[in-house]
Amino acid sequence: MNVEVRATGLRAMRDRHRLTQRELARRLGVTQNYIPALEAGTRNPGPKLRQSLMQLFDCDFEDLFQVVMVNPVTKREQVLRPERSSEAS
Repeated sequence: MNVEVRATGLRAMRDRHRLTQRELARRLGVTQNYIPALEAGTRNPGPKLRQSLMQLFDCDFEDLFQVVMVNPVTKREQVLRPERSSEAS
């Protein structure tokens, strides 16, 4: 199984913050072509970029990303959901 982290919430978050793809790329120090590839799911962000995006948008991992297990043979995908922890007050 391969594990992929996809930036499924990036476009909505970018729109919410009224950033163009060009401006977001400039702020992150990546090429302008990289942002549409992330939004389309053809590229997956590495750990440093994920951290930079969460800091830039001041949000949690789950707001921007989805973790998917992909079977390399069948290409079947399974989305991994975060466990809900019950916090006692």
